[in-house]
Amino acid sequence: MNKRSSRILTGWTICLLVFGGHGVALADTATDACLAEALSTADDSTTIGELRLLCQQGQSARVDQAKQDEIPVYERSIIDERFDMERAAEDRPFVITAHQPNYILWSAMDTPNQAPYVGTAGVPDPLDDTEMVFQVSIKAPIWRDMFGSNIDTYFGYTARSWWQVFNDDFSAPFRETNYQPEVFLRSFTDREFLGAKIHFWDLGFNHESNGRTDVLSRSWNRVIGRVGLELTDNLNVLVRTWYRLPEDDIDDDNPNEYKYYGYGDVRVGWTPNRNTFTALLRPGTEETSYELTWSYPISPVFRIYAQYYNGYGESLIDYDYKMERFGIGITMNDFLGRN
Repeated sequence: MNKRSSRILTGWTICLLVFGGHGVALADTATDACLAEALSTADDSTTIGELRLLCQQGQSARVDQAKQDEIPVYERSIIDERFDMERAAEDRPFVITAHQPNYILWSAMDTPNQAPYVGTAGVPDPLDDTEMVFQVSIKAPIWRDMFGSNIDTYFGYTARSWWQVFNDDFSAPFRETNYQPEVFLRSFTDREFLGAKIHFWDLGFNHESNGRTDVLSRSWNRVIGRVGLELTDNLNVLVRTWYRLPEDDIDDDNPNEYKYYGYGDVRVGWTPNRNTFTALLRPGTEETSYELTWSYPISPVFRIYAQYYNGYGESLIDYDYKMERFGIGITMNDFLGRN
């Protein structure tokens, strides 16, 4: 059979495939379109079954590739992405950026610290073990590239509140709010230390207070240093250390705080795909506390957020009181995270 006759036979074969059998128009499918093209150029020894198999495999490969293309590919480290976006936003007028996470949580604790409030409520156990916890944390640059260097000066402010919103018997009070203004220097670097990239360092002054007087007053002043380490594109470590500015014994609202807060803490962040997990370890000289969090984006702005805390000093009023707490809610940002 010559090549012309083969092509004529091929044409009749296509007609039978398209219009024969039960009359189903298979040529509209991607596989049969591929088959029609292959039949016009195939070698005489190639069977229709072999051509159909090749087309089906090719179509399957395209589907697999389309599915693969839906998986986000991140070409830069999570820290680079975070600070590049922040710096672009900070250069615009009327813009402030997030500092620590901004969130609101429904929260339950094992045993609330009743002691500071017993005398104010007239009942032995005025506090509920469920409440809302929310945090607002912002920062803004004060001075970019100080004296021609790569060091920036920032002002930051964080307020965290514990609200007994479900406690009607106690007038649903804010049982505690901690206010934390700070001024700090920040510089980015690409140096390496023990195989980790030192991404940035901070050095600043931090004041933290609950804004109360007399027996409920709690406050302290610290010089804080921070270092951000990048182990991989999705694994990072934030190391903080601090020196508490000394106070007279009569003015010290938090005596022996070093037993519970120690002299620093370590937070590890892991951002696989769009999840963000963090683990905080804060060793005191006698007691140790830790916090675990998870978040995942549910919109371009918000993330679902879960937080577990176990130890001392979650708030200033509880600096020497141990509690276990779990909360779940939403956050506008995590320490790091991909949308």
